[in-house]
Amino acid sequence: MTFLILFSVFGLLEGATHQGILNLYHQKYNGDGTYYGAGTGGTCSYPPPSMPPVASHLDKLVALNAPQFYGSLSCGMCFRVHGSGHGAGNDPITGTFTTYVKDLCPECHAGSLDLAENGDGRWKIQIQAIQCPVGNTKIEYKFQGSNHYYLKLQIRNARIPATQVEMYQPKSHRWSALRHTTDGFWVFGSDHVDKPVVTPFRVRLTAANGETVVDHIPKLANDAVIHGDGVQFSLDSSLPH
Repeated sequence: MTFLILFSVFGLLEGATHQGILNLYHQKYNGDGTYYGAGTGGTCSYPPPSMPPVASHLDKLVALNAPQFYGSLSCGMCFRVHGSGHGAGNDPITGTFTTYVKDLCPECHAGSLDLAENGDGRWKIQIQAIQCPVGNTKIEYKFQGSNHYYLKLQIRNARIPATQVEMYQPKSHRWSALRHTTDGFWVFGSDHVDKPVVTPFRVRLTAANGETVVDHIPKLANDAVIHGDGVQFSLDSSLPH
């Protein structure tokens, strides 16, 4: 009975998070724009020089507010931002521009962003998520601290964030879910996994809008960008881009 209750609560929380991500596309949010200094590092674990390719096609790098960060599921998302120029400080945020989420702003409220550049002040902004302009680039992968008995995998350069990641287990003929971490990776959260993990292996990625793609990861190499067969989530006509 306890297990069923916990499973049900987990499912409700997962559903709320999924809907929260989609709401970032369907709604516009008002908040504050601030500055926290230039830099490419951050909570989302995109250490230089390996920022995902799509980041170079956006105007600014940002830290997203804590309520809409969703435990780092928002890492790698893209936002359209409009600055009104109203606020206080020496460097007003004005006009419309695009941003890439690479960090968390712990003290920021919903609708707010912290710009990864030098500046001063707190300015009124409006934000809305957009599908990332990935062009013809594909989803990438990166391992951290992994071996054939423990996997910690990052999903990079996705048009829409993945909210579920699974790996196929050939011995047991089933898909096993990976658990999301607060620093933007996916790890095995259960001991019920075929070990050792043999490469290449298949991963199944489910986007926030429900689309599912299957890809192959050819090798296990830590701290290196890895390319699979070349899949990408489709452009969704119902979401801003």
